[in-house]
Amino acid sequence: METIRSRQNPLVQQVRRLLERPRERQQAGLAVLDGDHLVNDWLSAGRAFERVLLAESRATEAAAWLTRGTAVALLADTCFEAVSPVASPTGIVALVPIPIATPVDRGLILALDAVQDPGNVGTLMRMAAAAAVDQVWLGAACADAWSWKVLRAAQGAHAVLPICERVDLHAAVKRFAGRSMALLPRADMPLYAADLRGDLLLLVGGEGAGLSAELIAVATVSLSIPMPGRAESLNAAMAGSIALYERVRQDAASA
Repeated sequence: METIRSRQNPLVQQVRRLLERPRERQQAGLAVLDGDHLVNDWLSAGRAFERVLLAESRATEAAAWLTRGTAVALLADTCFEAVSPVASPTGIVALVPIPIATPVDRGLILALDAVQDPGNVGTLMRMAAAAAVDQVWLGAACADAWSWKVLRAAQGAHAVLPICERVDLHAAVKRFAGRSMALLPRADMPLYAADLRGDLLLLVGGEGAGLSAELIAVATVSLSIPMPGRAESLNAAMAGSIALYERVRQDAASA
């Protein structure tokens, strides 16, 4: 295999665009996984690979990928730095097809409205995977689900979790067959008084404005997390995680 040694190589330039531009990812239908952890989780889940890029120092791994039928590109170590989004490259990057999911109307759904911080979006996806959520829905104003920062924060959740992006949340909530619960800083019903079992759509709002009034209006009920201390609010990732694990607790108690 030829080793790519120029940062101007078309493949290197393509990976840079995929890392930096959401529209490029949408048009190509490809995302970039950086590092062994994300690549191995994708592999373990039986997901498809478009191409694997290896630093020249890891060339001995190429044969195993070729045996799996995956195209491989070798990059000189100095060139590999151009396709890694982190300061200390791991030596492996993978281009993977972005799975397409369509919103369902039953199950356990986590819906995010204008959650713009990539770390919060990724953390919520990680918690959703751990809590056996059936789908995650992202409204149009959310951070891009397949950005490298979200992928990194989610720690492999993308490999096992159906993700629906650019969802018309108002219409999807109205179609949902179960109960929809809006998580708010203040509401009449505390989280721990609500029955979270069965078909459930949990709505979590963004870091500043929270859930839109439009979504609150169509939700079955509004919930809040009791905060007896002096904190005014919790960030989106913390609030959503607490609510999801109250659901896990209730399911375990009724089993």
